[in-house]
Amino acid sequence: PGIPIIGGKGRINLAASIAPVFGIALGPWKGALAALVGASIALVLPSGTPTPIGLLFLPAPVISSLVAGLASSRGGSPYRRAAAPCILGALVAGWYATWVGRAAPLYPVPHIVALALALALWKLPKKARTEYLVPLVSYCGLMADHMYGNLAFIQFAGLFMPVESIPGLPALFMAVLPISVAERLLMTAIASLVGVSLLKAMRVLGIEAGA
Repeated sequence: PGIPIIGGKGRINLAASIAPVFGIALGPWKGALAALVGASIALVLPSGTPTPIGLLFLPAPVISSLVAGLASSRGGSPYRRAAAPCILGALVAGWYATWVGRAAPLYPVPHIVALALALALWKLPKKARTEYLVPLVSYCGLMADHMYGNLAFIQFAGLFMPVESIPGLPALFMAVLPISVAERLLMTAIASLVGVSLLKAMRVLGIEAGA
């Protein structure tokens, strides 16, 4: 089952909740590749929706995994870890670059919180990067996914809703903001449950997470 896209066509598959876990467990690049392969297979196999809308949102779990992997990275330079807040910052800036964003300036508050968390995680020492940070890292990845979806929805709104309804997009986004926050918190909880358990199991088996 999925979460219906309010005001438009399609559903958000709850499997998208674990996209950040790929980045956390495998590292940003392998995790993003795993998310891309998994999402592509889900798109074309039975019960999938190999449509232009499905392809439009294909990058969303990839971005989620990439941001979570970068934010939780133990290795690499601090500049690589800085990429997570940079991606989130670019997505938030992208919101304000749209006419919808300028008409609904308060909508990205939850995404700005994710940006602040990514900045805080960037400053943490490597030894502090443990499985107990999975909820924070997952939230960052899922909000990056969400903002990409918002921007794609705005740019191709004609695919999702009648053209005459498009001028009401700012009001629609603000009306569903509480639902969007609840949805992302639920997805963060799912990612945390899977991610913390997986990383603890990997530690017991002597497998190093990330890259």
